[in-house]
Amino acid sequence: MVNLLSNIVVLIALSAGGALAKLKDRINYPNGLSTPFGPGLSENTESSAQWLNPWGAGWIPEGCKDRFISKGYNASDAQVFNIKYSDCGRAWTFCRHKDAQLSIEDMADSFGRMSVHMRSLVRHPIALPKDSGCSAQAYTNIGDIVMYGNCKALTVWLHETGHQLDARLKPSERFSGTEPWLKALGNDTCVPDSYANTNTIEDFAQVVVVAQHNTLLGYIPKEAYPGCMENRQGLLEDTFGEDYLEYIGRCSNRPKDSKTVSTETTKRERMKLMKRVKAQEENDPDVVGPCSFS
Repeated sequence: MVNLLSNIVVLIALSAGGALAKLKDRINYPNGLSTPFGPGLSENTESSAQWLNPWGAGWIPEGCKDRFISKGYNASDAQVFNIKYSDCGRAWTFCRHKDAQLSIEDMADSFGRMSVHMRSLVRHPIALPKDSGCSAQAYTNIGDIVMYGNCKALTVWLHETGHQLDARLKPSERFSGTEPWLKALGNDTCVPDSYANTNTIEDFAQVVVVAQHNTLLGYIPKEAYPGCMENRQGLLEDTFGEDYLEYIGRCSNRPKDSKTVSTETTKRERMKLMKRVKAQEENDPDVVGPCSFS
């Protein structure tokens, strides 16, 4: 009866928007996921990148141009690359600001370490500068992920792609807002780390990191509270493991690339675009983040 009441409370509190000041009192990895999970993931993955081709000057995917202009950068400062991986017949188009802390080689490597079907959730990986640290953002209705600063850690890339997995291009039907996920959350007694405590959406993305480590290595690093999130972890692995977390997945159902446009931008176009995107990002649930990482 206690568990039933707990589930009902969680469903009422979280189903509307997934936001609470705090989901749980217990934090399983108080110092974040990068240190405990990063080494195992890095040591047991490798990028399948085959080749990298830069675009000529003057052209950029429209999705990248939107991000550059809306964040106050010039589209002409973008470096655009097609990167082909051996496990997919179609290359991805990456966009990088010339002053971004992430090199294109770092971007290709980190992205390529994820399973092919996780990568298939992403349209354009984008890197922009940041004075210090790392933050990242996911646009879950179009599949773009944006890295600000030194975001080389695979845990960060998995987190942002985890937002895409949660939505799978249908943000109104996020798995983190479904009854099975909320019931599992009600039965669990902790969240992975402090950032996961922000809301159910961020919690889901951090559990993706945990589930990916367990799927690859068969264990997770030593916990503060053993078994405290096993319901969510188990549900995520049972639901998505074979298709998305296993490294024998398929390259399918990828978002369509955004159209190619000129990097030239008039003042009128810049102001119009910045106004539109600002309004979108302030009110649109399809935009998740920026998430901050140490």
